[in-house]
Amino acid sequence: MTTLTPPGVPPVAGRGLPILGHTLPMWRDPMAFLLEQHALAPVVRLRLGPKVAYLITRPDLVRKALVTEQHRFDKGGPFVDTARTLIGDGLGTCSAADHRYQRPLMNQAFRQPSIVSYTSAMTACAQDVVDAWQPGQVVDVCREMRLLAGRALTRTLFSDPAQAQLTARIEEAYTVLMPGMWWQMVIPVALVHRAPTPANRRFETARVQARSLIKRMVEAYRVRGADPADGLSTIMAAEDEHGRAFTDDEVCDQIATLMIGGIPATADLLAWTFGVLAHNGPLERRLHDEVDTALAGRVPGYDDISRLPLLSRVLTETLRLYPSVSVLSRRVTDYITLDGIHLSPGDEVMFSPYCLHRDASVFPDPERFDPDRWLPGAVTQAQREAFIPFGSGTRKCIGDAYGITEATLAAAGIMSRVSLARIPGAPTPRPLLRMTLSPVPLELTVEPRGTRTQAPEEAADARTDESATLHCPVHPAARAEAPSPDGD
Repeated sequence: MTTLTPPGVPPVAGRGLPILGHTLPMWRDPMAFLLEQHALAPVVRLRLGPKVAYLITRPDLVRKALVTEQHRFDKGGPFVDTARTLIGDGLGTCSAADHRYQRPLMNQAFRQPSIVSYTSAMTACAQDVVDAWQPGQVVDVCREMRLLAGRALTRTLFSDPAQAQLTARIEEAYTVLMPGMWWQMVIPVALVHRAPTPANRRFETARVQARSLIKRMVEAYRVRGADPADGLSTIMAAEDEHGRAFTDDEVCDQIATLMIGGIPATADLLAWTFGVLAHNGPLERRLHDEVDTALAGRVPGYDDISRLPLLSRVLTETLRLYPSVSVLSRRVTDYITLDGIHLSPGDEVMFSPYCLHRDASVFPDPERFDPDRWLPGAVTQAQREAFIPFGSGTRKCIGDAYGITEATLAAAGIMSRVSLARIPGAPTPRPLLRMTLSPVPLELTVEPRGTRTQAPEEAADARTDESATLHCPVHPAARAEAPSPDGD
């Protein structure tokens, strides 16, 4: 028997439980659960413990919330509120009013000249990771890419050699802190997190330690004086037109936000990319040829990015199918109607780039990994608007150019030296959402390679293209253009 929903009332998602609501399916397999709701209605009502949220499933309605009617929304919702409590009021969690002040100051650390100055640290970190691998070694790719991304971010933020030990301790604290963030955010029940469990104690210890270490770093930089060579110095020296600068506590909030957002996002993009290539030998060979031709045995640099169009398309297609930030939320600040559903101030809305990027009406054959759907001239306006791996509107991620630049240089540097091969019989990785969307499990074998001398058609490949779901013009961020002033 079909249950009819009255006009103006959104349907309630299935599989809800008393008290917990939809917390369990959101914890166990959030992407599958959210995809189910996308087939239900343009707006669906969810319950996360005691809180209610409205899931927006249609691309045009999401664009309304993020862009054309964004003045009726603010950062908020069950995930953002918890993140603000845990890491502070930085650019990713602050209100719209604070964002108008914070964004111009933070932009100064993410303009093109700054990003270009960071690239030597990015490539060095990638080379360090490969140097530690042995031929035939089986590596946990997610772990290795998080190690790479963590080192790259801390070294571009904190370049002072005198603080190397403190930098290493900050890296270590965040390796403990980040896995616990999703649990804290998806279960908004304070009593659960106050329970004296080992996991809660580890998380709280790491959170307090990370904040303390960042504060020590900021204080050390204040004593030393500003140096424009790294991100922290740029952020601390930034002033608006009235001469106002960040306080030390505000700087700590910004650094914590960058660490929580920047490390897993870039790491997951790289991990998914290598996971896709391990299942697609022909595509990997094409990329090896492109990298070999562009680099000619050199370590990649910023100017090489424009010589790697296929790699840029592959990264973009990876972002479409496996966006690191797969769930976003906002809080309604003014009355608005979405597809006949009336929302009031205080209502919370959610949307999922992971699901939106799989809308067959926008992306034909959406489960197929197809980098050529991003060839120049092939991208439709609807696709441009629905593609939101970094968000959209005034709160678009400030680190998009940084992350894509790092991913491009790291991927090229790794592929110029090794191939990461699938282990025969190993399971295909599945998307696991824990703060960001990671491929689990993903263990690959290190196979050294030199510059290719034989034609691709002559190369024997034991691997087969087993995954049609593994079916990206140069992404704008890959060119490291200065972020627009209205972008998180």
